[in-house]
Amino acid sequence: MRFERIIILMLCLSIFFASCNRNKADLKKKENPISVLVAAPIKQHLDEYLELSAEIKAIKEVEISSDVPGKIANILKYEGSFVNKGDTIALIDRFVIGANYAYAPARTPISGYVTTTYMAVGASIAASTPIANVADISQLEVEIQVPERSIAGIELGQKVFIRVPSSPNKEIEAVITKRDYAVNPSTRTLMVKALIDNKDKLLLPGMFSDVSILLNSADNVFVIPNSSVFSDDLGKNYIYVVKEDNSNNPPTEGKASDNTNTQYRAYTREVSVLFTSKDKVALSGGLEEGEEVVMFGREFLKNGSLVNRIENDPTILEYITPPTTLASAQTNITNTANQTSAVKNTNTTAVKNTNTSKPAANVKPAATVKNTNSTTTKPSPAKQQNNNNNNTQNNSSDTIYSVGG
Repeated sequence: MRFERIIILMLCLSIFFASCNRNKADLKKKENPISVLVAAPIKQHLDEYLELSAEIKAIKEVEISSDVPGKIANILKYEGSFVNKGDTIALIDRFVIGANYAYAPARTPISGYVTTTYMAVGASIAASTPIANVADISQLEVEIQVPERSIAGIELGQKVFIRVPSSPNKEIEAVITKRDYAVNPSTRTLMVKALIDNKDKLLLPGMFSDVSILLNSADNVFVIPNSSVFSDDLGKNYIYVVKEDNSNNPPTEGKASDNTNTQYRAYTREVSVLFTSKDKVALSGGLEEGEEVVMFGREFLKNGSLVNRIENDPTILEYITPPTTLASAQTNITNTANQTSAVKNTNTTAVKNTNTSKPAANVKPAATVKNTNSTTTKPSPAKQQNNNNNNTQNNSSDTIYSVGG
């Protein structure tokens, strides 16, 4: 009785393990590929900019005031007037009784433009009351509040690119000439000033501007989209590299991605990130020439996932083609299409000419032959079929020679 129980137990275990193996095989068989955008990045140039907002101010700017109290008798220079150093801006009536009557002048200590007048004629003022504002706009500076996390990349002499709403299509270059050596404790920012040569007078003091500070620049590095990089809890960066599946797994149900039996899988690869610029990442290591990377669609992947490769998508063109060659690439595509069309036209013409330009010996011209054929007896169907086959072979042969030529 005990022996029978052992046999029954062994049979049950065998059935259980067979069922498990069958379930695993079914799971492998039902594995569906995940569609992803893939491309082989190339090495190119990439710049990293710090994008901030800032205010433009004049380097030389003063408030004009009177040395004596009194009443404003006259204003000689209003907003927009250019004044030289020492010119009188306004005249002050001092109310001095019994003295030689004379107006006290309020003069400008610098040359520039009157940007603001604060008082009107007849207004009573005290000593040192501001009357007008004068600024030299030939050279301006932009005051940038740099966040504490980006201070390490700021140096004197760095380039700054400025854009203002009044000239949205023009980028003005400036150079960092000053930087504080203390962080503002309330805003956690560092004050940086960049000098602007405003000889064209496109900028005015008080303007709001968008500034871009060049932090990093790299040549001959792989550039991939930011969405293709992910990190683990230890701060290591990874990407998915697509490789051909050479395992013995059974083929998946349905059609393959490239209409062949070849399958592809995505595998994690640790990479070294040099820096990130907007939606692009520069890699300093971890990737080899010609390797395909999952550019978009990695969110549903894991190591070894079966993938359906989607190539040549316009979304990834800017990541695998340097910016300077994008326009030329489009031009080359257009030229190639035009050349292909021209070749087709040439081949068609060559085939037609080959079939009609060589009449047989002792045969009348084409028009005469046509009339003769219309009055003679038609050949048998079998003979006609042979002629057609011969003509088809001649045409294909002529076409091959035409394309080769």
